[in-house]
Amino acid sequence: MRSSTSSSEAVTPRWAIAWSLGLLVAAAIVGWMEYRWRERDYRPGILDSAQLWSLQRERAEAGGKIPLLLLGASRIQFGIDTKLLKELLPRYQPVMLAQNGHYPLATLLDLGADEHFHGVVLCDVDARGLASYYRDAQQPYVDYFHTQWSPNWRVHRQLLTQWQRAMAIAAPEFGFVAEMKRLLGSPAWPPRSHVTFHTDRSGDIDFSDVDKPALTRSFVEGFNDDVRLHPPQGGETWVAGLKPVADAVAAIRSRGGSVVFVQTPTSGELHTLENTVYPREIYWDRLSSATGAATIASDDVPEWKSFRLLDGSHVDYHDKPEYTRVFVDALTARGVL
Repeated sequence: MRSSTSSSEAVTPRWAIAWSLGLLVAAAIVGWMEYRWRERDYRPGILDSAQLWSLQRERAEAGGKIPLLLLGASRIQFGIDTKLLKELLPRYQPVMLAQNGHYPLATLLDLGADEHFHGVVLCDVDARGLASYYRDAQQPYVDYFHTQWSPNWRVHRQLLTQWQRAMAIAAPEFGFVAEMKRLLGSPAWPPRSHVTFHTDRSGDIDFSDVDKPALTRSFVEGFNDDVRLHPPQGGETWVAGLKPVADAVAAIRSRGGSVVFVQTPTSGELHTLENTVYPREIYWDRLSSATGAATIASDDVPEWKSFRLLDGSHVDYHDKPEYTRVFVDALTARGVL
């Protein structure tokens, strides 16, 4: 018995030492990789995902302050300073549900069907985005929330968010496998993103190192390509296609909430194309009567015209605070909040 006890006591420290050495080696490797990227001015960043969206979607049903849901695509996601929005509208709790590159009708329809939602929806969309072509653009995120989101995934995403906030190597392009490939013969450094996400899914665009003319051309060419693929619907067809949207607006209003459609500004050739392909009098000006929701068009907010949209579509992050103030002033002046 004495011999057995002595053997057990001798083995335990060796395992402890082995584990400690393993952890030290792993920490050293992680630290070296992190230092390698930080030395080249790469920084940690939040990665947007269906899980991060679902964390925000849960807040649409929360109690306390009035939920103020921001729907749309990149213009509202990167244009609104949500921290300042809380200060300017203290009765409301901003919830960012915009999704870069995807029109928001699927999310709006989902909120209409959600009996627990009774807040305010600010839906940033233009006449093209209201066409039935784009109704399912955000449906994958909606489906994920209803079919896969769970308490376990909530904890996972919350921990992942903290990891991404702290470490540059949390991004896939900075991870161990990608790093080994670079060391073994692919030395190219990944491009630095000009987009930064925050934990609430709002984001910043830094245009300082961006080829702005090329980015502007890409938006114009993208618009033209999309119009060829999805020609504008006639005015009557477009209005008829708004019936599900009108039903969602009515459902939200019946629960004490409201919906406001906001057309945020564009500029230059992109703005001209939008107004030419989707004339306001045929499309946008019929939106309020077709859906029963309040509407605000960018051309009706003179202060928005003073902002430089360096790619014809988005504001630089330096301009976000003033842009947000104009946004709030336009809402409150029209009595929609």
